[in-house]
This record gives sequence, structure tokens and C-alpha cells, in this order.
Amino acid sequence: MLKKYQQQTLAIQLLNLHAKVKIVHQETGIPIKLLRQTYRQLHGQSPSRGSIKFSTRGLTGNHRKYKDATIFAVCFQVASTKSTEGQIQTLITAFDAYKKSYPSGQLKFSDAWVVAQDIKDKKIQLSKCPQCRSWVLLKAREDLSERCSVCRIHL
Repeated sequence: MLKKYQQQTLAIQLLNLHAKVKIVHQETGIPIKLLRQTYRQLHGQSPSRGSIKFSTRGLTGNHRKYKDATIFAVCFQVASTKSTEGQIQTLITAFDAYKKSYPSGQLKFSDAWVVAQDIKDKKIQLSKCPQCRSWVLLKAREDLSERCSVCRIHL
């Protein structure tokens, strides 16, 4: 009974963050139909349709989006080193930190989930620029241009 309560609580928490229903289903095991109904009850509208991006590269099409993904990745890395909770709770903590530290950030929770998955799977990685010490998200762009966004040196 406690496990079911924890799944439902997590589902509501994720739906309140506007997570894609497929992500919530994957994380909780709750049926998609029930999650769609709950989303409508919480937000007064149907959840957005469309597939989940499957790679950070699909999220970093311009400089602004790359910057958003990098800032979130830093928040996720910090949360991961401090957390003793599961990955989804660490992701929620990191997303909250991202939103608090960068209120104008346009990264959505579902996009943050993709970035976190890519970090966990080592498809992308954070590094510091050797010249200006800014954070750089490596292997995260379609064109694979590995340049520092601040000082523009090639890495």
C-alpha cells in the first residue's frame, strides 16, 4: 500500500512539473490513461502530445537552448553529488534549482529529463573551459562544435 502511495505522489509531483505523460508512466508504472486524466484535472487541459526528444543534441539547436541545457546540467551534477535519493528525485531537485537560479530559463522538465538521461548514460559530459573556467557541455550539439560559449576557444 505504501509503494502505491509513493508512486501516486511522485506522479502528481511530476505532472505538476508538466512532465510528459510517457515519462511519468516510465517512472511510476501508472497507466497512461489514468495519468492523462489526472493531468487534465490538475491543469484544466490535456497534456501536450508529441514524442519525447531522445537526445540532448535535439534540444540544443541554438545558443540559448545550449545555455539552458548547460545550466541545468550543472544543477544536476551538483544535485547528484549531494543526493542520497533516487535519480528521479535528484532530477526534480536539480530542476527546481535550475528554475530558482535561472528564472528566465526555457528548459522544460521533460527536456531536463533527457539531459539527465544523457549525463547518466555518459553520452554528454560537463567540463570546464581551460581558459576561462566556464562550464561547457561536451557532445551536446548537432554540429559537434566543441567551443566555449564564453571565450569561444575551440576545445
